[in-house]
Amino acid sequence: MLDFKGFFSMINAGGPAMYMLLVMSIAAVAIVIERLLFFASQHSDSKGLLRSIGQRIAADDLDGAIKICQQNKGMLPKILEFGLQRGEKNRADITDALSIALMENLNSLERNLGVIGTIAVIAPFVGLFGTVLGIIRAFQDIALKGNSTPAVVAAGVSEALITTAAGLFVAVIAVIFFNYFKTRIKAYNQEMIVAANQLAEMLHFHNTGTPIPTDLYKPSPAGSP
Repeated sequence: MLDFKGFFSMINAGGPAMYMLLVMSIAAVAIVIERLLFFASQHSDSKGLLRSIGQRIAADDLDGAIKICQQNKGMLPKILEFGLQRGEKNRADITDALSIALMENLNSLERNLGVIGTIAVIAPFVGLFGTVLGIIRAFQDIALKGNSTPAVVAAGVSEALITTAAGLFVAVIAVIFFNYFKTRIKAYNQEMIVAANQLAEMLHFHNTGTPIPTDLYKPSPAGSP
């Protein structure tokens, strides 16, 4: 069971810097949860989606391909739908349209990520600032009391170091999630680029009356994923 009384005693002992770190940690946790939910809402089977779209394109049913995109959630179906709506244009125009859609959605992938990065950078400095203030306060108390025994000094310094420990903890957690999301964004962005290029190729062959030279439009063999 959480000891809330001890937790708030530690916050109070750390001084103003601890309240700043508390706000930063709450903000970081909120963004991490929002980003995890965002990525969980994205389409996870790009190959399956392209296969379904390819079948509709091969059947000369662009409206059906658009409908498939509309029935799926996430950014990738919206990007592919953007390209399909321009499916009768030449390949250069389709590629340009898909590139614009990719750039617009890249901002959604990186939304609020800079806040986590900023927290990771400044949290240790906020903790150090709190430690310096705590040590100053401890020595002022020693001067006023006229008592400089090791026990008195140790008690004051230990309270001051709370903010350093808290700042490092917040920074480490923020760095872990920042790097995790950066890696995931890079992988997902690459996946969307590949899917967009494959769609542009399929539409190009469709518009030129040439069979699509891939197996994307063919139904999956029985028993395969």
